[in-house]
Amino acid sequence: MKTLFRSIQFTLIVLAVVGVSSCEERNGENTGVGEAEFILNLPDDPGQTKSAIGDSTEVASYHLLVSVEDMNGNQVLNDELIPIYQFGTSFVSENIELRTGEFKLTKFMVINPSGRVIYAAPLVGSPLTYLVDKPLPLHFKINADQVTSIKPEVLPVNSYTPDQFGYVNFGIQVIEPLHFYAICILDNPLLMTPTRLTQAKLTVYADNNWHYSFKLEARVNHLVIRGGSDIYYFVLEKEGFLPQRMQFTARQLKATSPENPLVLKIPWSSNEYKRLVLQPGPEDGKDAMISNLEPDTNFGDHKYFEATFLSESPLTVMRSNRSLIWFDKNQLPKSAIIKRVFLRLSYDLPVPWDTTLFITDPALSSTNIIWYGAVLQKVVEPWEEEKVTWNNSPLSIAENQIYISPFIRNVNFIDVDVTRLFVPSVSTSAVSGYGMLFKLYPTEMFPGFRFASSDYTVDYMRPRLTIYYTLDQ
Repeated sequence: MKTLFRSIQFTLIVLAVVGVSSCEERNGENTGVGEAEFILNLPDDPGQTKSAIGDSTEVASYHLLVSVEDMNGNQVLNDELIPIYQFGTSFVSENIELRTGEFKLTKFMVINPSGRVIYAAPLVGSPLTYLVDKPLPLHFKINADQVTSIKPEVLPVNSYTPDQFGYVNFGIQVIEPLHFYAICILDNPLLMTPTRLTQAKLTVYADNNWHYSFKLEARVNHLVIRGGSDIYYFVLEKEGFLPQRMQFTARQLKATSPENPLVLKIPWSSNEYKRLVLQPGPEDGKDAMISNLEPDTNFGDHKYFEATFLSESPLTVMRSNRSLIWFDKNQLPKSAIIKRVFLRLSYDLPVPWDTTLFITDPALSSTNIIWYGAVLQKVVEPWEEEKVTWNNSPLSIAENQIYISPFIRNVNFIDVDVTRLFVPSVSTSAVSGYGMLFKLYPTEMFPGFRFASSDYTVDYMRPRLTIYYTLDQ
């Protein structure tokens, strides 16, 4: 009779995060936080699979209903609805977080778009237990830095009743997932256009105490929550900013689309960090231009902070100019922990670019895609403003370099997030350095960028570094 059941497996993939401050110890083992991904492998019978699952283009509307307990009987996942998506010949779910330890899978069902259970794993002692080798609850253990595969066996529901699987009821017919689309932005009126998308954490609460946390990416996010509530309460969180609380009706969420997403705003004024602003003038500023056509000439008193590739008509050659800049961070308290660093650069006359020569998203760059622009690189050797030249310029490194794309704006400045040039990759403590090198990338391309330097006559147009930090208590 065991030929009557279909075996569907899912795999729980754990990516352990090392060094989580809230780690606990269980049986002498360190625990952390991982991500769980359910992979659904459908039966080989194409006829019956198609009748149950339907057209593969609709699979994104299917969900898993999963419940997991720890060994003390505490609910870790309680009737969690998890969307599944087609991946080759299998189907994968959205990732969920799960700590390391020992657990029991106590419920596992597959739900179709109309809210009906089409597959379910039987519980031990239920009338259908004899059809499977391993009924629920299914014990499993998750270890840090290891992959744990769990393969529950499920049966097609067809005309079976919930009690035949060991459930009081399937409890899903009244649950309809609610799909909506959202983006998160930093609401900084100074940035103006283009809108600055950002990452954040969003926790959604329903009237029945259901809640779930999502990791919002800096793009349009497709989110799926439990339906059935008229009002949903949102808590939007981002490190360095105060939490934002808001509420939306189910009708508002359903009205969203990829082209018209819900806009979640984090006010820039909610930033709770301490702030240090550095904008030195000619006397205190340290920046210089270097040029390949005059490789031994010092340009310490140059009014432009530039990375350009311009023609020299008398010589009928191209001049490559680069710039160095350094800010004195000694005003920071010794216990300061740098969180964010922004560099504002202003220009008097914009340098015209041929917009066909660049791709605005450097993340898309590869060996097959050419991206023209400029970079800010970390300088790792000392230099002096009145002595530096092209031939004795200090060493800089490409690691963590900051990309700057050609731009068209209705203001004469740009704000560049240069945090990773000031914060080491392991610790977030303030780090001493030798400034930044500004050069064209990946190759010299006409014309380049030309901003005001600390020697510029208009004080508010000089480079401004804003450091957001906290104090180590």
